[in-house]
Amino acid sequence: MSANPRRALDQYLIWAGSLAVLVGVPGAVALHDAWLLVAAGIGWCVQHVGWARHNRRIGGAA
Repeated sequence: MSANPRRALDQYLIWAGSLAVLVGVPGAVALHDAWLLVAAGIGWCVQHVGWARHNRRIGGAA
């Protein structure tokens, strides 16, 4: 178990968002489904929030 739960949440958001984008975009192109593109967009937003939390934690610009 991680000693820093906030860091674990940051990493979870980044990985979950990345996975949603990597699955959603090719799936939307291949299947021509708009909901997969929406899921990819939401995944990108989740990934962005994860990176912003991570950067704020280490003192960088968000």
